[in-house]
Amino acid sequence: MRITTLKIEADDDIVRLRMVGQEVARRCGFGKFAETRIVTALLELGRNIVQHGGGGRMILTLEPRDAGLDLVAEAIDHGPGISDLDARLSAAGPLPGTNGGPAAGLGLGLRGVRRIADRMDVDTGPEGTRIRVIFATSCGAAEAAALGSEIGEALAVLRRADPAAMLAQQNRDLLDALEERDLLMAEVHHRTKNNLALVTGLMRLSRSAAKTEETREVLRDLELRVKAITALHDRLQRAAGADSTPLLPLLRDVAEQTRQAFSTPDQEVAVAVTGEALSLSGNAATDLALAAGELMTNACKHAFAGRDKGRLHVALAREEGMLKLTVADDGCGLAPGMERPERSDSLGWRMIRTMVQKHGGFVRTSGGTTGLTVELGFGEAQLGLRED
Repeated sequence: MRITTLKIEADDDIVRLRMVGQEVARRCGFGKFAETRIVTALLELGRNIVQHGGGGRMILTLEPRDAGLDLVAEAIDHGPGISDLDARLSAAGPLPGTNGGPAAGLGLGLRGVRRIADRMDVDTGPEGTRIRVIFATSCGAAEAAALGSEIGEALAVLRRADPAAMLAQQNRDLLDALEERDLLMAEVHHRTKNNLALVTGLMRLSRSAAKTEETREVLRDLELRVKAITALHDRLQRAAGADSTPLLPLLRDVAEQTRQAFSTPDQEVAVAVTGEALSLSGNAATDLALAAGELMTNACKHAFAGRDKGRLHVALAREEGMLKLTVADDGCGLAPGMERPERSDSLGWRMIRTMVQKHGGFVRTSGGTTGLTVELGFGEAQLGLRED
């Protein structure tokens, strides 16, 4: 049962670790002397995380042991690892590099922690270090749930007594959640890129085995389109990671990819992109490019049915502290009584609404039976906007 996880990155975190360690050890029934020894061990592990691991975290848990209950602390960092671990933990002789004098850190501290704990396991390497220490409590395994609840309430009181520390922890939790989201998105992008490469390879193999020139031509055209999508995907990823990204070239790449994807021998779609030369923060530019791509895709799918050609115009303009992105088509527009597209519950429109809200903007649509115009507004203050 996990009790708590503490971020350990600075000296202030060591102070917090001391307070939490004292509270947890006391609730687990340890006497004053044992409590002091446990807190000393936790502080040594915490200092090692800061000084040698470049920051990390401490996880405190309750784990059953036969009929008893153990208090377990795991100190985790992503530093360079501990060299000569066996020598550093050896009880004989001076620590490596100390010349027999007082040791300034890691090895001596770990020796002391090992003497204090009932058990200590160390897993270390170039990827980082994980140290697990176990302290046997006098509580029974059946008490785990009640003890965990009691400790949780005590730690909540401790947090409320220090609003600044509570706010700092909440901010860290939020940053951790954002980091986890970013890692998940990076994994999605990576898998998408691999899948597109796989599709391209399969089409290339199919084209080589095709019996007729017509089939080979169709597969060659599809392969080129998938390659264009892959190139745009890479461009969007690079833009998202940049401090500042020119917006017009990015929108023109999206427009060209859309034109290639929807233009066929029976229907030609023309796309024009105009506006001021502006640069935005990488994430903001990617948001606008994705929204524009979704609007252009919607127009190509629905606006030009039954026609042999169609036109799209994408425009950027600044007005009263807002950056306006307009996507207009000369298609069939909206028939009387049709549901407004901005109210749609489709994934694309939900994405557009989310991006607009994120940047303090608005969505407007207009037009009748001669075309549809969608205007998205974005607050300039949220975009990191500058003129090129």
